[in-house]
Amino acid sequence: MPSLCSKLRFAWEYLILGKHKLPQVSPPPDFDYPVPDDCLMNFLLGMYCEHGASAVRVGNWICVDGGRLFTRAAHFDHRQHPQRLILQADFVTVTKQGQHMIESFAGIGPDFTSALQDACKSFQDCSFHALFAALLGRLCEHVDREVWNIGGQNRQITLGWLRYRGDFPTDKWAPIFEGLQKHLESFALTRGLHWARFFYSHAPSQAPTIEVLIDNETSEPLQSLAANLPWPQVEQFFSTRLFFTIQDVTS
Repeated sequence: MPSLCSKLRFAWEYLILGKHKLPQVSPPPDFDYPVPDDCLMNFLLGMYCEHGASAVRVGNWICVDGGRLFTRAAHFDHRQHPQRLILQADFVTVTKQGQHMIESFAGIGPDFTSALQDACKSFQDCSFHALFAALLGRLCEHVDREVWNIGGQNRQITLGWLRYRGDFPTDKWAPIFEGLQKHLESFALTRGLHWARFFYSHAPSQAPTIEVLIDNETSEPLQSLAANLPWPQVEQFFSTRLFFTIQDVTS
C-alpha cells in the first residue's frame, strides 16, 4: 500500500503545485465492471506515481501518463473461514488501443485488511511491473525482458516475477519455465500486443488445478501441454503463477 509520506507528497503536488491536473482525455465507460474500491484505487494510484508515471483518478478509473492506459480495481466474493478471509480482487487495465487486461487474484488473510493487502502484493509482484514496463515503455528493475521466437516471429517478452504460495521447491522451476517457453514458441499468435498467465496449483491427493490464459481467454492446447511439464510431486500444497506480455520487436 502507498506510504503516508507518498500520500502527503501527492496531496502537496496536486493541491499546491498543480502537477496532477485532470487529463484532457475521456475515461472509458464502466462496461460491466464492479464499482471500484477506493482502497484499491489508492493503491494503484500510488504504485504508478511512486514508479515515476503521472496518474490521477478520473471517475471510476485511474488515468496514467495522459491516457496511455486506464486502470481500476474491485474486490468481491468474500469467503469467511474460521481463521481467515479469502476474497477476489480484479485489477483491470485498458490500453490506449482498447485492449482489456484483467488480472484476478485471491487475497488471503486473518481479516479484511490483510486479505486486501495480500491481493495487492500478488498483483504488484506478478503483474504490475510487467504492465508498467511493457505498456508505458519504462525501465523497471523488477521485470525480465527476453526475445522469444513465437510461431516463427521474434517477439519481446516482459516477464513479471514468479508468484508462489506454499512449499514450492524453487530449484524445480527452471525446467518448467523452459517447457512453458517451448510450448508457447510453437503457438501461433497474431502480431501486436498479447498477454499470458500460467497458473498451477498442487494439493496432496487431489488433481492439480491448471490454468493457461492468452488475452484473458483459456488456451486449451497450452493448458493440456502445461499438464505434462515436470511439476514437483510433493506432499505439501503449493501454487505458482507467472504473468508476461508479448509484443512485436521494434528496431
